[in-house]
Amino acid sequence: MDPANFPPPKMMSLPPGVKDRRKIMATVYSLFRGEATENDLAKQGLQSQADEFYSLFYLGLYCEIRGENAKAESYMRKATMGPYATGAGQRDYMTAVARVHCKVRNWS
Repeated sequence: MDPANFPPPKMMSLPPGVKDRRKIMATVYSLFRGEATENDLAKQGLQSQADEFYSLFYLGLYCEIRGENAKAESYMRKATMGPYATGAGQRDYMTAVARVHCKVRNWS
């Protein structure tokens, strides 16, 4: 995907009538649709340790696809080292996804 043309229009929209029950995901979808900013998602991450993890994880993916690799690495590494990923969320498969992502990218 060409970072200059990111986010593509309507690429991250949910099917009509479908709503994600996780509040943070609404902000993630808005970011990837170009309707929110990185700062908006970072603020949403202040709600809980899990939200912090997910905000950092998706900010990392967002920056990576935009070609901002240093920022992507920083966000993703912070996600894997945060209190959720190293504590209560260790069994959440998404924390494992973040760790594998870092390993594949040689960020660990």
